[in-house]
Order: sequence, then C-alpha cells, then structure tokens
Amino acid sequence: MKNINHNIPLVLGNDIVDLSHTDAWNFHPRFPDRTCTPSELYYLNRWPLGSPEYIERLWMIWSIKESAYKAHKQHNPDMSGWWNSFEVMPEKGQVISHGELLLHVKAEKGYGGKEGNIPYIHTLVYSPYLTLDQIKSDVTCMEVNMDQSKAVRDFTVRKLFGPDNMLWPERITWCKEKSGAPVLKISHETLKGRFSLSHHGRFVAFATNYNVEGKTCHYVS
Repeated sequence: MKNINHNIPLVLGNDIVDLSHTDAWNFHPRFPDRTCTPSELYYLNRWPLGSPEYIERLWMIWSIKESAYKAHKQHNPDMSGWWNSFEVMPEKGQVISHGELLLHVKAEKGYGGKEGNIPYIHTLVYSPYLTLDQIKSDVTCMEVNMDQSKAVRDFTVRKLFGPDNMLWPERITWCKEKSGAPVLKISHETLKGRFSLSHHGRFVAFATNYNVEGKTCHYVS
C-alpha cells in the first residue's frame, strides 16, 4: 500500500443510485465480492444477505467508490484500477482511494418523485479541508424519457443561478477536463471550483464548491 498523501488537492465527487431501478435489485451474485474489500464485506454481513438493509448498504459502498473515483481522477487523470482499490470506512465517514488519498464521505438515503416515495442514495467524497458548508449539492427526480446528461446540466445551472437564467442558454457552456470532470463556463468565463455531475435511473444530482453567493448568470456582459 502506498503512503497516505496528507497534502490532498482539491477534489470533489458525487454519485446517485436510484434504488427503485431494476439494476439495484437484480445484480450478479458475485457482484459484492467483485466490488467490495474484505472489511467492506465484513461490514455488510451484519445484515442478512439479500435483505433491503444489505442491498442499500451495498449500493452505498458502490456509490462512495464511484464518487471517490471521480474525485481521485481530478487529482490523477491517468488513474485506473479495480473497485477494491477503494476502501470505504462507513462508520468513520472516510474512504481510502488507491491507498493514497484519505477522503471524507457524506452518504444519505432520500426519497424523490412527485409522491416523494422513490428511494435513492446520494454520496459525496471530498478533500478533508473542504467542509460541507462549502459544498452545494442537490438531487432531483427527472421526468420520464428525459435526456439524463442534459437534465443534470440544466438542473445544476438552475439550482446555482435560478430558473430565469435558463432563458439564455447561449451564455452557458459545459466542457470537460482531461480527468472527465465537468467544467462550467458562463459567457466564456470558466467558473472556479470543482463540479461533479451524476445520474442513474430517474435521478440526477450535482455537487460543487463554487461560491455562487451574490452571483447570477447576468454578471458577465
């Protein structure tokens, strides 16, 4: 195992799992063994195999690893590896990525949809020197048959700057870093900070540490 890097750069990842999606309940029997480390399997074995509690925590671990992968790629775009290269420590709220980065975790189960009865798991993985007060994130349930990539981008801009600013899409440009992390530009000006977008099933979610206080899409002429 590599030495833990205590000079962790600014990284931020998020992930969403739609627990009502068929993928969440119909997975290969060996999926937990292929995805989880021995300590993670030990944690999961507190609950009966196949029980709702077991499956929810399995997807929590998976989602944290997805978020950690996105975060670590911002630090090292050439990173590759298996899912057991990430060690999730649910009770500590931490994840070790590739034995190198010790990152903080926030994981929560929520409900969305018009009736508020569709369950999901949303996770954040972020640098230890970031606080949750510095991170803005949100989740929403899409309309059926919407384009997921467009839906999550539109949702992010709407939540950051307000719905009226969606009237000027020509001012808004999305592109990607080498790592694949999204970059948001308003009138060709790159917004400073990390962005992470995710979608699964009916849900889309975003996270950013960009400070939007007192700013709108109108501030660039």
